[in-house]
Amino acid sequence: MAKILKLGIVLFIITAVTGLILGGVYTMTLEPIRLAKEREKTEAMTATLPGAAAFETIEMADSSGLVREINKGTANGSLVGYNFTVVPKGYGGLIEIIAGISKDGRLKAIKIINHSETPGLGAKAADEGFLSQFREKRVRNFVVTKTGASNDNEIHAISGATITSDAVARGVNEALAYFWEHYSDSAGEQPDAVTGSTEMKSDAKEDANK
Repeated sequence: MAKILKLGIVLFIITAVTGLILGGVYTMTLEPIRLAKEREKTEAMTATLPGAAAFETIEMADSSGLVREINKGTANGSLVGYNFTVVPKGYGGLIEIIAGISKDGRLKAIKIINHSETPGLGAKAADEGFLSQFREKRVRNFVVTKTGASNDNEIHAISGATITSDAVARGVNEALAYFWEHYSDSAGEQPDAVTGSTEMKSDAKEDANK
């Protein structure tokens, strides 16, 4: 009995010490992870809103929808534009996108900073070839097409990943809609509205290559 008790005490001590070590390691890594994410986000905001040198999170007029955060970008105290963080649902889960819109309503660029889309398919949404379709466009909204983009508002879908392509466009469209509703006072005339929808059925599956 004494031997069993002694063994139990030893195992308890080993377990307790291991738990403390793991807890300490986890706590120590929290801050570096947080700083890395903040740095990545700042780099994304700088890349999607060229010319802005400082960013300030501002209160949202409407907290519903896909827009999760808005940052005002400035340079020497003058407004450059806004960075919108949007989180549409893709094929594999939420896609976190930062979209930079200049004060005149031009979408400067977008960047995907987090996603869980299918490697080789939806994951290509984070590639420059797809993201570049959104750069320097002054439109009201984007429409996803499988037949090639012929207008500024058209985005050519990733082959085999229409759901992901649609999700990115839907998130960007919501950022644009928010801008024109709340921050367009000095943006000048709005671009023409575009008919069409980027909505997809929630139970649809990734398209096969055609």
